[in-house]
Amino acid sequence: MNDISTMVNNLEDLLVKEFRTCQSIHVLTKEERQALSRYDSQSLATLVEQKEAALDELGQIEDNRRMIVQNLGIEFGLDAQSPSIAELSQHLPKEAGDRINHLREGITALAGEIKVLTSGNRTLITAALSRIDAMQTFLVDTFKPALFYERPGGSPQTQPDLVWDVDQRI
Repeated sequence: MNDISTMVNNLEDLLVKEFRTCQSIHVLTKEERQALSRYDSQSLATLVEQKEAALDELGQIEDNRRMIVQNLGIEFGLDAQSPSIAELSQHLPKEAGDRINHLREGITALAGEIKVLTSGNRTLITAALSRIDAMQTFLVDTFKPALFYERPGGSPQTQPDLVWDVDQRI
């Protein structure tokens, strides 16, 4: 039983770490939105690096959590290869199960908010890229040389002068 209580405590600790990491990703995603709105590429580059590091940390935490949940599932005799935390919490003492469920719900809520923010950020990025593409097209068209000669001060030609090809074969 001591081994089970240690695993439950470790699971709870990992869920707390996962929740805190999700909170930091949430904050970074909000700051990313502000940087996108200000077109601040320097801040955006720094935020993306920080977010990548947080996502790597989250991946490691999730791997450890899955391992503990799987081991607890084996200890409780659950049939599933990898039982869910909700299934597992039904076999825990009520107080520990409630704490773990509360943490799981908080993580799920934060993940949902992060998903919505990320979708909005993606829309801002797409709009910015469209503006850049339109500006680039405008600038290229503005500075593109004319296809035919125009006299200075004269009225612009709408059609180029006709050029007659002369067959020079003998």
